Amino acid sequence: MRSHGSLRQFARPARHLRLALVAALLASCGTKAEKQPAPPAAAPRPIIVLIRAADWMGSEWSVDAIKVGLQEEDLESDRDYLMMQKSAQGDISLLPSLIDAAVDQKAAVIVTLQDVTLQTAVQRVHNTPIVFHVLSDPFAAGAGTSDSNHLPNITGVYSPGFGDPEQLRRVALIMKVIPKAKRLGILFSPGEPLSVSLKDKMTTAAQKAGLQVVTVPINTVADGTEAATALVAKKVDAIEIYGNAAHAAFESIIAVAKAAKVPVFSPSPFEVQKGATAAFYPDFQEGGVVAGHMIGQILKGKSPATIPFYRIETTLTLMAGDTGKGKVTPAKQ
Repeated sequence: MRSHGSLRQFARPARHLRLALVAALLASCGTKAEKQPAPPAAAPRPIIVLIRAADWMGSEWSVDAIKVGLQEEDLESDRDYLMMQKSAQGDISLLPSLIDAAVDQKAAVIVTLQDVTLQTAVQRVHNTPIVFHVLSDPFAAGAGTSDSNHLPNITGVYSPGFGDPEQLRRVALIMKVIPKAKRLGILFSPGEPLSVSLKDKMTTAAQKAGLQVVTVPINTVADGTEAATALVAKKVDAIEIYGNAAHAAFESIIAVAKAAKVPVFSPSPFEVQKGATAAFYPDFQEGGVVAGHMIGQILKGKSPATIPFYRIETTLTLMAGDTGKGKVTPAKQ
């Protein structure tokens, strides 16, 4: 016959098992005493959507420099915001859909690169904050009437005439590099108002300097080879490029120009790396850092209406073969 002590030996584990089953049952029933609170959901990171009309500038002018400005606002990529990049690749007709998509994505800030991108955004975006950059004339795009009097959802960085409002210094650079030049060829994008305006100003400035001017339009990126061929056939001594469609066709243009031994001039130092003879351009690296600060302030709650436009005053010249100067590096962090 078993003793009571041996019965208690089996009873203890049975009681423990019953308690464990009761605890499990309470937990499965959602008893408040046993339910653990769920961890707080992470706040969604704001999205910055950067939209460019064409890719003729380097990331050092846009993404890298903007991120420096954001870092100086104590904002880190992926931790404090997400950045998405989109490009029309010279096909301006794609810009409306790219901008509409950014609005649909609930972008916290839309960054518009180049004048035609801002012009399209002004027409389609009325509430989402916009910061523009790599830009010549925000006023012609409809963004405002002065640096301090502008649409309440828009601010940004610009440089009139890409550092040369009347294109006089660009003509002087061509004459310095090719003193015997007699005829200047201009490739431009007729569908872009800024491209037409700069072409007209360059024509006036060149004629005042005693140059004959020949112009040929580029309507699409695919027109690059044909337009460049038509221009060199007119015996031009130099070529200047205006417009995003024209810049997007740069590789086709430079191939034709090199074969004909006609130097090409550009407002982009990155095209010097690809074969252009020289570039005269604003310090858009400086501007990118400023744009980054603007974006950071907006993410922190500041209204674009209270942030004046920033005008870049510094201009730079880059010649092909400049040792150590062909690469444009990001601003110091």
